[in-house]
Amino acid sequence: MNPSDDPQDLVPVQEEDGKPVELTEMEALELQNLLNANGIEAVISGAEMLPNLPYRLQVPADQAAEATRVIAAARAAGSAGAEEAEQAGEAAGDSAAGA
Repeated sequence: MNPSDDPQDLVPVQEEDGKPVELTEMEALELQNLLNANGIEAVISGAEMLPNLPYRLQVPADQAAEATRVIAAARAAGSAGAEEAEQAGEAAGDSAAGA
C-alpha cells in the first residue's frame, strides 16, 4: 500500500464543487466542532501569523466525503437550523434544571 493511499492520511475538506473549504478562524472553529460532534476528527490548518490568509479543515481521507456532506447540510439549514438547535439546548437545560 502506498502511504499516500492510507485512509487515515489527512486531506483538506472540500466544497461540493471540489474546491478546498476556505474559512476565517471563527468559521474553522465552528465547523471543527460540528464535524467532531458528528464523529469526524477535524484539524485546523492555517497561517496564524497571517490572519488575512484562509484557514482550512483537514480530516482523515476516508471521512472527507462525509465531512463535505455534514458541512453542506449545516449550511443549507442556515440560521433556522441554528435557532432550532439553540431552542433544543435551552429546552434540555430547562428539563435538567427541573430534575
